[in-house]
Amino acid sequence: MLKGIIFDLDGTLISLHADGSAFRREIVQELSQGGFRMDLIQADSKGVYVQDILDRARSQIDDGLVKADYEDVKRRTFKALDALEVEWIRHSQLLPGAEVILSRLSGEGKVPITLALLTNSGRAATRYALEELHLARYFHRSFTRDDLPAMKPRPAGITAALAELGLQKREVLYVGDSPTDILASKGAGIRVASVATHRYDEDALRKLGPDYTIGSLVELEQLLPRLA
Repeated sequence: MLKGIIFDLDGTLISLHADGSAFRREIVQELSQGGFRMDLIQADSKGVYVQDILDRARSQIDDGLVKADYEDVKRRTFKALDALEVEWIRHSQLLPGAEVILSRLSGEGKVPITLALLTNSGRAATRYALEELHLARYFHRSFTRDDLPAMKPRPAGITAALAELGLQKREVLYVGDSPTDILASKGAGIRVASVATHRYDEDALRKLGPDYTIGSLVELEQLLPRLA
């Protein structure tokens, strides 16, 4: 029985206005200043996610190449990214169907489904979306990269969120728009619905093996009876 739905934020519920190159430059600058060997991290390589970069930085600490506290490095890196994200998210708008589906799922006289938000964005940008785009009223909890042990595509964040929400794997569906959402959900052992709202089309997402692939958020409501 479906008891909870966890949503991604950027590109799934709201329009995405991020500059991936600027994001990586900020990370490289922060880590370089900390003495990390960027030739070993290879931050610009294809298929390398932010969590991969952080994991490789941590390896340099563990191997004694850099004397630093990993949690402090992670905090400083996230803080450097916050300013970019807050600026970008000010240009974001709700995607078509987002408000309608969230409103219907959050109650309307039925047994409510637990709704949560889990994003790789930081707390600062997420707070803006929750308040300024009026999303906070729909969610029982929101989880950002600042709240979780690891970012997507690692499954640890979803696993931690399930524990906080008191939900079992079989009771939850994750809804996202990117490969990281699919990889994290499958790693955590929960079902995932990929929605082609922005960066990836349905065929590209389907090749990664999500449980369900939909063309828009509007189609999510039609999918739900199959998840009971």
